[in-house]
Amino acid sequence: MADKYTGADQDRRYTGEDVDITYNVQRCIHAAECVNRLSSVFDTQKRPWINADGAPADQIADTIQHCPSGALHYDPQDERLAEPTPDHNEALLWENGPIQVTGDLTIEGANVAIEHETRVTLCRCGASHNKPFCDNSHKDIDFVTEEIEPKQIKDVESGGKLTITANANGPLELSGNLKITGADGETLFQGSKTWLCRCGHSSSKPFCDGTHKKVNFTAE
Repeated sequence: MADKYTGADQDRRYTGEDVDITYNVQRCIHAAECVNRLSSVFDTQKRPWINADGAPADQIADTIQHCPSGALHYDPQDERLAEPTPDHNEALLWENGPIQVTGDLTIEGANVAIEHETRVTLCRCGASHNKPFCDNSHKDIDFVTEEIEPKQIKDVESGGKLTITANANGPLELSGNLKITGADGETLFQGSKTWLCRCGHSSSKPFCDGTHKKVNFTAE
């Protein structure tokens, strides 16, 4: 992306009577939550594949809130249906896959500047062509993770703003109250500051250990 990506305001918009739907194909990781939950609105066999009038606005809102990557967002006419900001910040590590983060998120980096986000999947294999977002490249390179023992468990509040900074050719810096959970459900981190590997080569995954410098990781 030549210019900084600022979020759903730049995504393709599908206009409906009661709700507009926005979609970013580059952020989509084909989790299929949308097509499995509400095929009357999301049908990949049709063109356009999104029909913003295909179901009541509340059903559309509920379905889109289950999109893990944040590729889908919505703008309802009824403000009561607006997506709520999660009251806690959590990162879930997919087995051999991305970091799924939910919460009150700000995302910063060379190619991105999103001030208000609630859902995102971030690359940690190092191969995504749309960094810092996951684009499923981990499947192409057979990325394998072996999570380590919990690094730090502190008694911190669960909510508040979480800022995710994709450091130039370096790790993801997470600042704010956060809980990190492994694919097995074990809590690996709970605190307010950490750095996560995004080069794919750390020996302490999901945490950065400086290996990006040794492998000359290039993100931008």
